[in-house]
Amino acid sequence: MPIDDTIYAYSVGRVRALETRLLDQGRFERMIDAASGEEALKVLTESDYAAAVTELDDVHDFEYMLSAELKNSFELIRDISPRPEMIAPLTLRYDVHNLKVLFKAKYLGVKTDLFFPVGSVDLNKLEFAVSEDDYRDLPGELRQAAESINEDFLVNRDPQVIDLILDQVLYKQLIIFAREHNSIFLEGLFVRQIDLTNLKTLVRVKRMGLDREFLKKVLLPQGSLPADRLISLIDEPLESVITALNMSEYASLVDEGVREWLEKGTASRFEKLTDDYITGYLKKGKWKAFALEPLVGYLWAKEIEVKNIRIVLVGKINKLPAEAIRERIRNVYL
Repeated sequence: MPIDDTIYAYSVGRVRALETRLLDQGRFERMIDAASGEEALKVLTESDYAAAVTELDDVHDFEYMLSAELKNSFELIRDISPRPEMIAPLTLRYDVHNLKVLFKAKYLGVKTDLFFPVGSVDLNKLEFAVSEDDYRDLPGELRQAAESINEDFLVNRDPQVIDLILDQVLYKQLIIFAREHNSIFLEGLFVRQIDLTNLKTLVRVKRMGLDREFLKKVLLPQGSLPADRLISLIDEPLESVITALNMSEYASLVDEGVREWLEKGTASRFEKLTDDYITGYLKKGKWKAFALEPLVGYLWAKEIEVKNIRIVLVGKINKLPAEAIRERIRNVYL
């Protein structure tokens, strides 16, 4: 073990203490079984969310609480990390998310308040850049992506270009970062996220009846699943897709998640399984004493916790059956 790895001893110790305060499966079960959204929210008053819950005027305002929780978690891990620059790339997808929301609001009239104050670029700066078509103050890769979207959309009016360009920039930067810092762990994480995104893209394109050329354009590079292999499956029946991927590490996810998506037309099971898959990958490094892995794992645990709270509260507000909510809940990191 390189001596330098011991610099993580303090931060990993802090993370161990923080993990004891994560919401466990039992807490989510109580929220799911609550009689209403308000009652589900009350369950959180017995946790670290207590102060935030008391400040909410209405159960429908829960997103403010969740955004603040994510922001605080990322700031805390950055502060205690001996190498905060290794945490920085994990915030890039929030910048990308926020840009997607802003461009879609501008070009498509799709309004939403679901912004995340977690990214490396101030939200006000992103809002100004998109509204004024002035991207000079954005970081290099984001600036180029925003300019490309602006130019392409004005010509082709294709909303898919927003997600396509930003996702390609995101994962290109993540892979470059991992390799520049010789992080096998981070590269493994990002490659798996690329693979899962490409599998999702394959199913969506297949269901939309689009052709190979379109799929070729939208697949992300740098994944472990060869693009040619995925492209060859576009015209194949469901069983052929599952058989072709049953020797990959995503076999069970494809068999269960993709099958249900193609047969029932809903991606909810696939989305859950992809999150659970990443949780499983990160848990492998959870107990390392002198490494980056526990810090990244904790941040993912908080992201999943926030997602689960959102799933439960949205479900309770919309009066979904408890079982329907339970099926969507992600596995916790504990």
